[in-house]
Amino acid sequence: MAAAEPGWYDDGTGAMRWWDGSRWTEHYADFGFGVELRTGAVPASSPTAPGWYDDGRGRTRWWDGRRWTAQSRFSGGEDSYAGVVVDGRWIHLGELSQPIAGVVAVVDSLERIGKRPGFSRAAHAKALFDPRGRLTWHQFSRFDGRALGLAIESADQAWITFPPPGDEAKARQFAGWITASAEHYRNR
Repeated sequence: MAAAEPGWYDDGTGAMRWWDGSRWTEHYADFGFGVELRTGAVPASSPTAPGWYDDGRGRTRWWDGRRWTAQSRFSGGEDSYAGVVVDGRWIHLGELSQPIAGVVAVVDSLERIGKRPGFSRAAHAKALFDPRGRLTWHQFSRFDGRALGLAIESADQAWITFPPPGDEAKARQFAGWITASAEHYRNR
């Protein structure tokens, strides 16, 4: 399974197992009833012809013949705001994707976001990202603490993005919708 991005894939035994980008880990998933699994995303042997393929993470991405590129497409029914895209059961920021079930979204000052236990834990575990990629705790602490941020927290990572100035009401509405969607899918 060379050249595949980290994610949940069928390991060939019918079980969904975590691929860390270079090897299988010991983690298996029980997604439960009603969850649509995308097992055709990255075949055991990577696609050879360039083209659009399901990447198994809620979107279609361009395979250039050797690796996935940053070009992606969604279903057409997605909602997006400040770089965050929600398309059904998946949430995306740049090249990052994860199931939406269990995430929490908040809008607050960066100072207060940085004090949230889940956010702080992710930052110190080097699992903090903004739309450009990985963000170190030092880089995050250099932002103006009074600035408004939209934070997405999950069990193993945190994302931060910035709503347009003067758009706090829409940012809060979007964050509330993400959290409600995450709760909905967590209980299915």
